[in-house]
Amino acid sequence: MRAVLAALCLVAMTAAAQAQQAKPAPRIMGGYVSGREYMDMDGMEKLAYLRGLFDGMFLAPAFGAANEDVDWLLACTGEVGIEDFRRHLFEYVRTRDELWNNRSPVKAFRAVRDLCAQRAKK
Repeated sequence: MRAVLAALCLVAMTAAAQAQQAKPAPRIMGGYVSGREYMDMDGMEKLAYLRGLFDGMFLAPAFGAANEDVDWLLACTGEVGIEDFRRHLFEYVRTRDELWNNRSPVKAFRAVRDLCAQRAKK
């Protein structure tokens, strides 16, 4: 009887610990987040957002964009890590007040393009 009671306590404590650690997954509908919403994301959410952004850009040729239109992105992402893009987008949004309420994903694209252009000049 004690063994059963101990097992039940262990299961209850494990479930309680997992429930406290569980954080709802971020919902980014269609990629449209404002600069403020992006800034409020934690580091992992920002990385997930960027990965989705890159997935979309890499899929552009499947929707009719010329392969040459993404060559710059392929070259740049081969040299620049995702953490560098995350930091750059953070600074890009932080220093541009007009982007704080802007829900267009174009701001993230421009930040990526900006960082890639800076790296290409070096």
